[in-house]
Amino acid sequence: MTFHRPVLAATIYVALVTGAAAETKLTEFNGEWRGSGQERDSPLQYLQATSCRNVIRASPKRMQSEMTCERKSGGSKLIRMTVMLEGDQLTGRITRRAMQPGREDAVIRGTVSGKTTDKSANLLVRWQGATPNTAVDLKLNTATSYSMQATALGMTMMDLTLNRLAERAPPRR
Repeated sequence: MTFHRPVLAATIYVALVTGAAAETKLTEFNGEWRGSGQERDSPLQYLQATSCRNVIRASPKRMQSEMTCERKSGGSKLIRMTVMLEGDQLTGRITRRAMQPGREDAVIRGTVSGKTTDKSANLLVRWQGATPNTAVDLKLNTATSYSMQATALGMTMMDLTLNRLAERAPPRR
């Protein structure tokens, strides 16, 4: 079974959102975040270097994020997610667009659900179609850093750390 970048990219978004809900108000995660790590599309592939930028706009109960990721070996993705927080429960929707030079963009949609604890969260992204579900484990390291690991079918698909660049999101274009 082939894995798609949507599984990997979406997990980054989910990680940021749940990290925000786990320890602080969603509004405290407004701003711009950048990070790097490794990812792969399939368990048969080696992990590859990736870097991501996430812009977040939030109210106390709702968060919108837009993440762009670039692989060192080429290709990029855009992930848009909106989530709602109710108590310790997080639910929402996600859309991922993978772009490869010389290929048609691949778009996939899904839902996000999960539970937050004091400084961590466990999430599940359910993708439409045949793409396997993605489990996301994240940990809020500090007020300005979080780490995330995503797995599908028992294999690590992404391992990433993100750091805050700015406390305010840049203006919308």
